[in-house]
Amino acid sequence: MAFIITVNALYAQTTTSFLFHSDVLNEDRNIRIHLPKSFDSTNQQQYPLTLVLDGEYLFYALMGVGEVLQTRNIIPESIVVGIDQNYVVEGEKTARWIDCSYDFKTGKIGSKAAKFKTFIDSELVPFLVENYHVGPFKSIAGHSFTANYINFFLDGSLFNGFMAFSPYIPEPLEDSIEAGIQQVNRQMFYFLCTGENDLSGHISQIKRQDTAIFKRVNNNNFHYDFKNYIGESHMSLTVRGASDALSFMYSGFAPLYTLNNDSVLMKETDLIFYLEQRYKNMASTYGISMPYREDDITTIAWIIEEQEDWDALRKIGVLTTKLFPESVYGYYMLGLSEEKKNNLHAALAHYKAGYAKLGVDILNKSDFYVDIERVEKMIKEK
Repeated sequence: MAFIITVNALYAQTTTSFLFHSDVLNEDRNIRIHLPKSFDSTNQQQYPLTLVLDGEYLFYALMGVGEVLQTRNIIPESIVVGIDQNYVVEGEKTARWIDCSYDFKTGKIGSKAAKFKTFIDSELVPFLVENYHVGPFKSIAGHSFTANYINFFLDGSLFNGFMAFSPYIPEPLEDSIEAGIQQVNRQMFYFLCTGENDLSGHISQIKRQDTAIFKRVNNNNFHYDFKNYIGESHMSLTVRGASDALSFMYSGFAPLYTLNNDSVLMKETDLIFYLEQRYKNMASTYGISMPYREDDITTIAWIIEEQEDWDALRKIGVLTTKLFPESVYGYYMLGLSEEKKNNLHAALAHYKAGYAKLGVDILNKSDFYVDIERVEKMIKEK
């Protein structure tokens, strides 16, 4: 097994391609790879992997959308790898039809497709792990014929995430898919989509299987999202779905304010514990250990304030001032907590401490002084 390009030249670029020789397939395959801006071969930082079939076009949809989502920190920096499959190899047949073949009557993987799976399992992904610091979270994406093929990886041993853009899953494969999902014992994410103008056979099959297979799975480790896009065709849904698919894959990483799940968080009995668990799960699922984001803490604090749990607001205020001592918001949380408990002098001290953190460039600085004036007036009137 070898790759025909110098390693240093490859690392020097963000997006490139190289030939990878597979002993299993006994051929060279063109591999496209996009590395994060922070990638450095000399450090040990790990990155999630998105492996994309139909690499000639689907690779660019996921790579481009991924770059946009990263700017808002909705998804982490990740490595995107595409395998080219849209070139002619036998008569008028392209490689994808051989790589991803199956018996339509039985749903069983074809002999050449089984070798392609071994190539991914035993050659390509181990190479990427060794040379590009790929971490524990790995997802795979396919479109149409290749979107069905990704289901042969549902044993959960290699991939945690599955992005199926308009697959045509044969009915004989349904039982094995459901069985694999029911038995998975680690976090797994599965995104499935079709479109209003998708291929008619795909639409009916996908809608039926959405209900018959995926939505009836009873496994807390399995996370599922389905989209049916208005106005999208068989090809255009790949671009439309790329954002939703990636956002769903990394929903356990994204800042809380981006998830639009206030109603869900309102039901949590211990939001501080929820925040702690979310960051622990981020580390175990994605291999990403990071300090609390201030945006996440303030989102939790806002909901706690809505619930009027002033003791909890004080706890999260203490945490905020510890982690972000130069930010006004932790002091506001402490001040409001003490004010609501009628500890006015303590509240005033916290409000003043927060106000002192504001720089001269804050245009609405007077708005923060309102809290101080209000409590001072309450103390005088008391």
